Amino acid sequence: MSVSNQIKTITKTFIAVAAVSVVFSACQKKFDDMEPIELAALTVVHAGPDTQELDFIVGTQRANKESFKYGARFGYLGLYPGTSSIGITPQGKNNFLLTKNELYQSGKFYTTFLVDTGKLRSFLTINDKLDSIKVNEKAKVRFINTSPETQTLDLTIAGSATEIATNKAFKQYSIFTDVEPGENVTLEVKDHVTKEVKATIAAMKLEKGKFYTVWAKGYNGKAETDSLKFKASVYNVSLKQ
Repeated sequence: MSVSNQIKTITKTFIAVAAVSVVFSACQKKFDDMEPIELAALTVVHAGPDTQELDFIVGTQRANKESFKYGARFGYLGLYPGTSSIGITPQGKNNFLLTKNELYQSGKFYTTFLVDTGKLRSFLTINDKLDSIKVNEKAKVRFINTSPETQTLDLTIAGSATEIATNKAFKQYSIFTDVEPGENVTLEVKDHVTKEVKATIAAMKLEKGKFYTVWAKGYNGKAETDSLKFKASVYNVSLKQ
C-alpha cells in the first residue's frame, strides 16, 4: 500500500496504526462530533548494531508488531500531531533504555533511526518532507550514514559520474535527489577520501515516483559472516495513489 493511502485510511478511521495511544483533554467533545485530524506519519528503523531485541514505545504503547531487532523497519504509523514520547525497552520488558520527546506536525512524514549501542544510543529523527516534494518522472534517492565507526562516506551510481550524496559522517544524511529510473541500477557506498567501495547494493530497479532511502550500517573489520559487519541497506516508499 502507498504511503498516501495509509495516511488517508488512518485519518478516516481516526485511529493510529499499531495501537498508538491517544490522550484527549477532559473537556473533549463527543467522538461523533469531532472534526477529522490530519495525522503525522512515522517510520522507524533499527540501525543500532546490536544483537539485542527491543520494543519501540510511543507514549505508553508498543508500536512494533514483531520484535524490533537490528536492521528492522516498520511504519508508516499514524500519530496525532503534537509532542509524543518515544523510547525503547528490552523486548517484553518495561525498563526504558532510551527515551526522547519528539514534536510531530500535522501532515508531515518522519523517519526515526535508532543508532549506536549501549550508553551511546540515540534517536536520529528526520523530517522526510515527502509532503513538499513533487512527484515527477524521476526516482528519488537519499543517503544516511548510521555506521558509528566509519569515515565520511559517499553514495554513487556504479559506472556513472552521478554522486547522490558526498562526505556524510556518522548521523549525517542527504536530501532526496532526482535519479534516472532504471531496471538494473547498482549503488555504491564509498570512502569519501580514498573512493574505495565499502559496500554495494546489487542491481535493483529504480522506479519513477518512488522514494529510496539507502543507509550505511554496522562496523568495519567484522567477518563476512558477522551480522554486525559494515554494509548498506535500502527501502522505498511511494506516494502514488
